Amino acid sequence: MSHLTPFPITPIGNLIGVVLALLPLASNIRKFSLGVWGYAIWNALYCLQTCVNTIIWRHNLNVIAPVWCDIVTKIQVGSGVGLRACSFVMCVRLNRVVRQRAHSDFSRWTLLFEAFFVIGYPLIIMALQVIIQPVRFAIFEELGCIFQVYSYLSYLIYIGPYIVPSLCSVFLALRITRTLMRHHKEMNEIWSNHQDDHVTQNRYHRIILIACLDPFIGLAHVLATLASNSLQKTNNDLNHPYISWKFVHDGLGENLSGLSLSSVLQFPESYWGSWVTLTFFVKWDEWIYVFHTVIFFGVFGTTPEMRRNYRSVLWLLAEHLGYKRQRVSETETTSKILFKSGPGEVVGCRAGAKKK
Repeated sequence: MSHLTPFPITPIGNLIGVVLALLPLASNIRKFSLGVWGYAIWNALYCLQTCVNTIIWRHNLNVIAPVWCDIVTKIQVGSGVGLRACSFVMCVRLNRVVRQRAHSDFSRWTLLFEAFFVIGYPLIIMALQVIIQPVRFAIFEELGCIFQVYSYLSYLIYIGPYIVPSLCSVFLALRITRTLMRHHKEMNEIWSNHQDDHVTQNRYHRIILIACLDPFIGLAHVLATLASNSLQKTNNDLNHPYISWKFVHDGLGENLSGLSLSSVLQFPESYWGSWVTLTFFVKWDEWIYVFHTVIFFGVFGTTPEMRRNYRSVLWLLAEHLGYKRQRVSETETTSKILFKSGPGEVVGCRAGAKKK
């Protein structure tokens, strides 16, 4: 990391990403759907683990916190899959609204569907990861713990869960855009009739932006990863057959000699930093989630309501530090001009002055 991103830029950037992801949720608890909540939380989790990893494993390869690494490698898988699943959930909800061209309460089955994709789907992929996991984890100097996968089955269990939701989201996003363009007037009328339910045109445009962000950016990255792995042939761990559980987990496979599910791989910076492709993908994963949080905050954290909340918090902190906010009463308010009954005659005076 040091030869490309000087310390402590990466941990600070990712810590800021955690704050930017969670801050808009604080004052919009009831307004956000499960998809938006999941999108923010999965982003925050990935940024948090990156922040901690780059601090702990700066200039070292030691197995300092193995239990932490076990948790973190699962979070890395879950966050990548969860982010795509949340985008898909948001696109499904938006597509339902624009197709029906009506605002209605969502049923319990809809909530269960969203909960499955936001929480259940990533957890299932995290659990299935052990099937293609040849070692406990790998430690990259300056980066920390990173999960490892092996065999052709990885394309199905590891890369497939990334691609499928992203492709579905792209399809739904294009369909939503086409419907909005064709029925623009009808949708404007629906939004104007449900202002009290927080169903506004502005809000839906914000959600559409977030929902479409990852499918169009993340999908290109996943496809590039797929192409890169395929072109490396047997030099890549993904391009080996999955013969049996023992073949992968007991070091019987090619490139796995002497390794087992309890082994820990260690790679110095001089090794992974010399590979241009590997360095690019590492840096992409290091900063793409920060980019997502910045866009998320820019969309949901800069609304007029959020700005009022920021001012309230700042004044609250100032009052605790001893600064008092000066509030001007109505009787003390001055008006610059007072109109008399005669046309064109104005005289400057106090609003509370008696009428002569």
